[in-house]
Amino acid sequence: MLIIKDISNLKSYLTAYQNKKYSIGFVPTMGALHKGHGELIKRSKNDNNKTIVSIFVNEKQFNSKEDFNAYPRNKGLDYDFCSDNDVDLLFEPSAEEIYDKEETILKNTYYNNILCDKYRKGHFDGVITVLNKFFSIVKSNKVYFGEKDYQQLKIIEKFIQEKYKSLDLVCVPTKRSKEGIAYSSRNEKLSKKQIQDFIGLHQRTENFLKSLEKSLDIETANQKAKDFIAKQDIEKLDYFEFRNNEDLSFNGKVSESRLFYAIYKGKIRLIDNLKI
Repeated sequence: MLIIKDISNLKSYLTAYQNKKYSIGFVPTMGALHKGHGELIKRSKNDNNKTIVSIFVNEKQFNSKEDFNAYPRNKGLDYDFCSDNDVDLLFEPSAEEIYDKEETILKNTYYNNILCDKYRKGHFDGVITVLNKFFSIVKSNKVYFGEKDYQQLKIIEKFIQEKYKSLDLVCVPTKRSKEGIAYSSRNEKLSKKQIQDFIGLHQRTENFLKSLEKSLDIETANQKAKDFIAKQDIEKLDYFEFRNNEDLSFNGKVSESRLFYAIYKGKIRLIDNLKI
């Protein structure tokens, strides 16, 4: 496995791949790699001749310096993870390598002022800004994202359709533990008790979903969701609501929706979405 930290060196290898007509799959990450990332890599390895993983903790998508500094990092383990998963090339640039001193921040105009965009102002501006950089550098055939960050996935889908029409976005289902919770880098920051509390909430939420009539409209289902979550022991809640699977609106039947939630355990913000 190659580990490259500068764009010029990366481009030399990319040119060699392209000259050999290799298809390239790209998995952008912020490190702290886990089984969810492993599913993205596995899919890329299956689809392409070469798989590139990037590790870059993007400060521009964090709402506070504290959250950025607290984000889990485990460089050595990430290297081992990529090697064990047969990644061809690991790209790990510095912020100085990616961003110009007077960097223009792109403004997200898709699915905004709802869900995470409502509670993390500027977050998705930072996401599409850094992806714009990576997409223009790597020029892969396909790029891989998981469904756990579903709003992000929908935003990136729109962004790619508008700016990178030759790039194929591949959506990979959320990888879950045997208890049902989604693998997430932030889970590493939770105590054993917090993990068990989170598992309990998740399993109660799954039972709540099973109790719903599929013919309910989304607005009625959201009233039931409000009643359900009010009875749970939640330290802090940003949202817990159903939205249409296609356009993230409140229109349609609950059978056409996902339940989205963002909750806190201590200072750790946990998100997920569950398809009905």
